[in-house]
Amino acid sequence: MTFELFPTTEAGRQFVALAEQHATDFATRAEKHDREGSFPFENFEALDKSGFMAAALPAEFGGMGVESIYDIMVGISRLARGDASTAIAANMHITGGSAIVRHMRRCETNGDDKTAALIRALLQQVAKNKLVMCFPTTEAGTDLNSPMMEAVPTDGGYILNGRKIFGTISPAAHLFFPIVRVPSGPEQFLTATALVARDVPGVEVKDNWDSLGMRASGSNDVIFTNCFIPEERLFAKRESYGKIGKGNTDFALIGYLPLIAAFVGIAETARDFAVNVVQTQRKGRNLKRLCDRVPIQHFIAEIEIELAASRAITERVGCAAAAFLRKYATEDAPTDEANLLNKEVQCMKYVVNRKAIDIVDKAMIVCGGAAYMSKHPLARLYRDVRAGPFMQPFAPYEAFEYIGKIALGLDPQIDR
Repeated sequence: MTFELFPTTEAGRQFVALAEQHATDFATRAEKHDREGSFPFENFEALDKSGFMAAALPAEFGGMGVESIYDIMVGISRLARGDASTAIAANMHITGGSAIVRHMRRCETNGDDKTAALIRALLQQVAKNKLVMCFPTTEAGTDLNSPMMEAVPTDGGYILNGRKIFGTISPAAHLFFPIVRVPSGPEQFLTATALVARDVPGVEVKDNWDSLGMRASGSNDVIFTNCFIPEERLFAKRESYGKIGKGNTDFALIGYLPLIAAFVGIAETARDFAVNVVQTQRKGRNLKRLCDRVPIQHFIAEIEIELAASRAITERVGCAAAAFLRKYATEDAPTDEANLLNKEVQCMKYVVNRKAIDIVDKAMIVCGGAAYMSKHPLARLYRDVRAGPFMQPFAPYEAFEYIGKIALGLDPQIDR
């Protein structure tokens, strides 16, 4: 019996099977793109061709109809086994599609036929023309709940100005969905999501992604300068500016849980590589296998324990999130309940991020000095896995504050 993460639905099983096929292929050129810092356009051509990128779209739009967020988590973790950069970039588009479909269904249920029709037309365009979507949310000097990028009302629409960082998948993107603030009174704002096509005047995708790891993810800055968008291209307005756990739980769960799961995939690859090395490599005058040495067995045991813990918390929180999203399919969850689940997500993020780093580190130790060389597969995995703690929505020290406040029944606003 293999102890790993498994999907729960038939659509999810098809998605995961595709992820495994692509991971095998992408692994053959992951080192090249990492070394060059180049975006793997050929990977995304393959993902488009197989239907992987349309996983979250309903069958009526030509998609695979994967509705379970847990199944998406499993698929992204499998893809990350072959190329983590491609996995986190694909996640941006796939989970963005999932969030848009969810918003469309909610509009249909609540009688907002106009918005539902607009979203339906958008999804048809995405599916027919194989358009790639990018959801740049992060900005320097602020947090996801308090975007500084602003949409100022003007005749017939809005003028957008702002700069987003970590615009993952931006080299291939045709459509951008930045989270913005909208003035609603003196020093008061709503938050909303804008839809901006790449060819809108004032959109600039910088070629400035030069990072320690995840070097092929295309996470460039995206700048919006006096960009005009029609009124209907600003949607999901909500009174959540500067507030944690109010009205943004859906996006947080759908967008970030599969991203965390990608680091489980990195850890799994490191584990498999290390086990293969110690089972086959012989050292010393007696040519004793590494796996026959007790200290090596101890390191491998620690890797197994840490991987088991990472998989367990990923499955538990992923299944809880899937149930939560089903329960609140047509309305926002109560803030207290949303924060309780988000607390568990942050616990998962911390455990997976730390354990994945430890697993790759131990794999390097048992493989010896060769793993320190820049072209060694574990060197790339180590640099990639280090990205996890820096990813949204909280830095590790903020996650501790948030988890502690929720556990103690305090107001979860972060002391920024």
